[in-house]
Amino acid sequence: MKKYTVQITQYADNQLLPANCNSIAFVNTGTNSVLVSGYQLISGQSLSIDGNANEIDITQYEIIFQAGAGTNLISVIKKLYK
Repeated sequence: MKKYTVQITQYADNQLLPANCNSIAFVNTGTNSVLVSGYQLISGQSLSIDGNANEIDITQYEIIFQAGAGTNLISVIKKLYK
């Protein structure tokens, strides 16, 4: 049995985000829409990408916030093997 940790981080700026984890979830916790590698998340929406046992996602996800008068905030939840 493999041990793992869960890392939860929030971002408010456009950036490239390396996954380097088994599974990753993006939750738009702001009010402006955000694109995750071209996939649009409106406020409150989420996107989860799960790997199979012993897989590591090495994708560089592009986070781009859409212009608006609201707030830019996305929560990213990663499952990391120890």
